[in-house]
Amino acid sequence: MMFPNWAKNILFLLVYMISGLILVIIIEGLLSGTDLIPLNTAIESAVVHMRAPLLTSFLVLVTKISDPFLLSSLAVLIAALLIMRRNVYDAVLFLSAIIVAIISLTVLKNIFQITRPVSDIYSANGWSFPSGHATVATAFFFLLSLTFFSRMKTAGRKVALVLGSILAAVLISFSRLYLGAHWTLDILAGIALGLLSVSFTVLMFSVFVENKRSLRNRINS
Repeated sequence: MMFPNWAKNILFLLVYMISGLILVIIIEGLLSGTDLIPLNTAIESAVVHMRAPLLTSFLVLVTKISDPFLLSSLAVLIAALLIMRRNVYDAVLFLSAIIVAIISLTVLKNIFQITRPVSDIYSANGWSFPSGHATVATAFFFLLSLTFFSRMKTAGRKVALVLGSILAAVLISFSRLYLGAHWTLDILAGIALGLLSVSFTVLMFSVFVENKRSLRNRINS
């Protein structure tokens, strides 16, 4: 069953507002220099005690195959396949949301220029805040569920798609924290930014594209 457009808009507006609020709280905590910083230290200490050789090898693999460039390339491939199936709207929405996420991520990284934590098991380059892996993975798998949910024929497949997407995004985000490539706040901000980017893009498309498309379809019918 398809959600009516107004219900979908309310849902994405809530996601937009909540993720935006979380991102603002994190940024405010960083700027204050005191409120949320102890969270970074406490969780980093807890994660260090979880490390084991086999788990480390697995999460290094996870973080390598989920590189933002690779996920962005996969997004282009998915968009191309959607266009081949005449789903231009979904294809453009998919790519647009990924682009919004990447641009937002790049802007925030260059504004804050926070250095990464020191890790003895993994080396990463660039600024730390927010996490690029967490941002792009969250946006990508959110879009994957959004795009293909209605195409799943059974409830079981729909649940598998959503749960699989959540698990993949969480695993990728955790891999960055576990390997010491990011602080906890980097990961949380990346997840919030990914949700914010997708919900913002969906709302913009709904207001400026979908409504006009629906009106045109009604006129032509």
